[in-house]
Amino acid sequence: FRSPIVDTLIIKLINQKIIKPSDFTWPNEQGGVYLNESARRVFLKEFEARIVCQTSYPDLKEQVSYRRAIQLQIQRYTQALLGRKPYEPFRRVG
Repeated sequence: FRSPIVDTLIIKLINQKIIKPSDFTWPNEQGGVYLNESARRVFLKEFEARIVCQTSYPDLKEQVSYRRAIQLQIQRYTQALLGRKPYEPFRRVG
């Protein structure tokens, strides 16, 4: 789910200059680079908007949110771990 949710979101935030270089703290002693508080709020708001977007899901005729697709994949994975069904990864369709 990283590509359709997070990668797409990051590209949008950078291309539309919603998140800018000034929104980051530069490397500290531990080497980390972090978003400042206001940019984190923006990111989380945009992330929430992205995760409720509708997508096609294999085996279903209706669209579901990415959040629901993740829940359905967890169920598939659980079934595979229990040996009930082979695992089928999520493949975005259409």
